[in-house]
Amino acid sequence: MLFDLRPKKSRKDLFDREWELEELERASGRYPLILLLGIRRIGKTSVAWCFLEGKRGFLVDMRGVVRRADLYERVARGLEESLSKMRKFLKGIRGVKIAGAEVEIRWRGTDSLSLSGLLTELNKLGEFVVVLDEIQHLRQPLMSEVRDMIAYTYDNLDNVTLILTGSEIGMLRRFLRLEDPSSPLYGRYAYEVEVKRFAREQSKEFLVRGFREMGMEPPMEEVEKAVEFFDGIVGWLVMFGKSYAEGKGDFEAIAEMAIGMAVTELMKLDPREKLVLKAIARGARSWSQVRKLIEEKEGAVIAKSSLSRTIKRLERLSLIENYEFLDPVYEKAALRL
Repeated sequence: MLFDLRPKKSRKDLFDREWELEELERASGRYPLILLLGIRRIGKTSVAWCFLEGKRGFLVDMRGVVRRADLYERVARGLEESLSKMRKFLKGIRGVKIAGAEVEIRWRGTDSLSLSGLLTELNKLGEFVVVLDEIQHLRQPLMSEVRDMIAYTYDNLDNVTLILTGSEIGMLRRFLRLEDPSSPLYGRYAYEVEVKRFAREQSKEFLVRGFREMGMEPPMEEVEKAVEFFDGIVGWLVMFGKSYAEGKGDFEAIAEMAIGMAVTELMKLDPREKLVLKAIARGARSWSQVRKLIEEKEGAVIAKSSLSRTIKRLERLSLIENYEFLDPVYEKAALRL
């Protein structure tokens, strides 16, 4: 179903991502490291899952991973998700235990197994694809450990392709440090595939087809308003379609729900970042305009160097680019901070 809120895992359920899948197909096996990029709610995880369909490999959800125990628990869950095609390859690997539909990885003590060790064993058995989803928020010491694992895989495991996804594109690049001489990944090449927003007609077709799957023909003016407001971002379109079909309101009510969700996310930013976003949402289109608007409207003064760092961080978070919001919902939300 197109309006399923969960990531799509089969190509038959994925709408119009042929180009992205073809790019991944072309790059897989040729490049050891692929970056699957795109803003929040654009559908990267769905593309990654559907690319894995029919391939030997698994996806690891890296969101919220803090400790080494978290990392290996997520790897085990990723293997469980793909156990139907991974079971025979995991049997006999020291440190991996399979009991029914559950996978256990012993990462400490006797017969322990590192993530690099697991990939080394799989590399002996043929070609595999491993997706590390939303990896950019790792902190030390896991950050260095995973970066070392990526470098080891890149240099030594010819049969393993790593795909890293990230909605905060600048943060992902900063995590990898491909241009930092002190990084183990210095000088390595990462092939990039961008998951793009739908064009206007694609968005319209997506909503119409999704509603028809649910036996509905909503007023076209509601569809047109959603297409205009959500600007081709598939996650918002899915939320609109699902909410409308379940009778949770018209376009205006659902748009308010989306803005409320975005406000909740933006509230996690620090006060300076909120001031900058609010200034840009009010129309500031340059560094000097941002500073002036903050001083005039908020009665606050931000040091020049601090303001520059804040703007760069918001760009790394993929919230803004060239003093414009990448998602119109977050622009509306910023006005309410």
